[in-house]
Amino acid sequence: MNELNARLKQLALTAQESPAKSQNRQLALAKLIKEILQSGRLCRPHKGKFIGFYDDIYTEAQQKLFCYICENIDRYNPQYDVLSWVNFLFAKRFFIEASREVMPKGFHRAYQRQATRLTLEQLEQKTSLQFTHSSTPSILQEVIDVLQEDPEGIFQNTHIVNQPIANFKFLALKVMAGYSWKEISNELGIKISTLNSFYQRCLVRFRPKFREYVIVN
Repeated sequence: MNELNARLKQLALTAQESPAKSQNRQLALAKLIKEILQSGRLCRPHKGKFIGFYDDIYTEAQQKLFCYICENIDRYNPQYDVLSWVNFLFAKRFFIEASREVMPKGFHRAYQRQATRLTLEQLEQKTSLQFTHSSTPSILQEVIDVLQEDPEGIFQNTHIVNQPIANFKFLALKVMAGYSWKEISNELGIKISTLNSFYQRCLVRFRPKFREYVIVN
């Protein structure tokens, strides 16, 4: 597995280092996708669901994923294994997108009624995490996973000016862990008003991203 991860990472880095649309980049990307497919390590999310549609959804999601990799390889963060990045995107984004496109509207509406989506408004207050819905622990874990994985680095790279430690990822995880704004302010040495204002702006900015990733079936 370590050998596979090393090969995939080297191919991804080779593609990143090659000029856009160059033959070297295209070759590295083709090899990368081939290795991912042959590895058998691409996840199978929501297995047992979408009966009668799963294979079509899976195939469509694969196509979306590989197109994304080819067009956005520069977004890969070498801090993570390629398979972690790929499987996160596949399960949290492209499989969901494909399910919406492949399933007939009537079936999809019925399926959606069984799904619960966590809104970002619920991240605005730490007390709001004390939900009553039976699927709440799963939803909460979905949010935590998205924040911790942060495969594109967008949550950690969005921070208060000249204060990289005061980034959205850090603040959101602190809030979800139950820390008060006063405690966070004391830890960072930044005014509560500054932290809260930044946090609220981030909630608005990242709303589409969370709607894209966070869904529990």
